[in-house]
Amino acid sequence: MRKLQVRPGDRDTIPKAAAGRKAPLRQLGVMDLGIRGRTALVTGASSGIGEAVALALAAEGVRLAVAARRIDRLEAVASKAMETGAAEARAFSIDLEDESAIESALVRIRETFGRIDILVLNGGGPKAGRFSEMSLDDWDAAYRIVLRSMLTLVAGCAGAMRAQGWGRIVALTSTSVKQPIDTLVLSNAFRTALVGALHTLANEVAADGVTVNCIATGRVDTERLRSLYGEDERELQKAAAEIPIRRIAPPEEFAPLVAFLCSERASYVTAQTISVDGGLTRGLFG
Repeated sequence: MRKLQVRPGDRDTIPKAAAGRKAPLRQLGVMDLGIRGRTALVTGASSGIGEAVALALAAEGVRLAVAARRIDRLEAVASKAMETGAAEARAFSIDLEDESAIESALVRIRETFGRIDILVLNGGGPKAGRFSEMSLDDWDAAYRIVLRSMLTLVAGCAGAMRAQGWGRIVALTSTSVKQPIDTLVLSNAFRTALVGALHTLANEVAADGVTVNCIATGRVDTERLRSLYGEDERELQKAAAEIPIRRIAPPEEFAPLVAFLCSERASYVTAQTISVDGGLTRGLFG
């Protein structure tokens, strides 16, 4: 791949934290997204899409809070974020199934950074299976994991964003919100509920400089995907063959769009659910 040449004015656009270091997710000369110095919270950031999004935001010079349960893994992501260009990066342990832990984490993040400008909602998926295979306890657990935890985060951030006159909320959901998946009934139900709530919120907060959008993620090479399809490469190949692009995406392919939606440049984009799925969703407006 041909290397981009550094022009005389380019160095002025590089975050100071990145001076003298390589920035693998930010090519010199690419459009500045206008969020340098903003504070971003990314949940589920210890691996997969969450980690990729955190690093894409780091490359834009944000002050970054990465949150998940695996604090050792988060510390490594925070370190990598500093190498990528973050103005600051800190790891926060959070259990999305524990509402009090979420509220406590938001307090600690504000004590550390002073504010939260960008919230990226990402978390694990619920139990897989068909309707007939689910108990009411399964529905309760999925509600807490997929819907209530995300609403708790949003409720803890949206008010302050409105008051400060700027904010970005992006939720990483699933193609199941547009095209239900037979064996993911819990995901179909609660991720769709989350999208509905966030779309309604988007209309409520738009005039205050806050945008709210969702990503309907397709098949991406993560621990979640492999838990659904197993480690049998033949099953993964079959899953890839159903996608018009004929491959499963790495997490890094989702990150640039999320970073854009979190940016100043996306100020006129709100209340949208954008599919990133290689053409898997067949609807005209997918």
